[in-house]
Amino acid sequence: MKNLICFSLLMIMSCKKDPAQYLNFVEGYWEIDQVHKNGAKIKAFKISTGIDYFKINSDRSGFRKKLKPNFQGTFETSDDVLNFEIKTEHNSLFLVYKDNATSYSEEIISASTTALVLANTEGFVYTYKPYEPLNL
Repeated sequence: MKNLICFSLLMIMSCKKDPAQYLNFVEGYWEIDQVHKNGAKIKAFKISTGIDYFKINSDRSGFRKKLKPNFQGTFETSDDVLNFEIKTEHNSLFLVYKDNATSYSEEIISASTTALVLANTEGFVYTYKPYEPLNL
């Protein structure tokens, strides 16, 4: 009986997703799709004039940069960059931003080839889709 309980606990624990796997999908160009709070949709974006570029380094640091696509197929950008560190706490993955004297974080709820979902401490959940350039 004791072995059965140990085996059951092991199976349950192994079925829980490892959030570190999300890191394989975060890096890249993402376009905001929708925003939720308390389970209700706040806003859906049919088209977005800006995109977010995430870069992740091998040391679990990285940056996020706002880009604006143009009709030549390139991007306009400013010198502004949000640097972050990736932290794992309580089996959750966080992007921890440090901007001058302030610090805040976003939890990576999920990340795949089709969507990136981030939640901030104020309860907003941001869903991104991969950026696809307009073919004119």
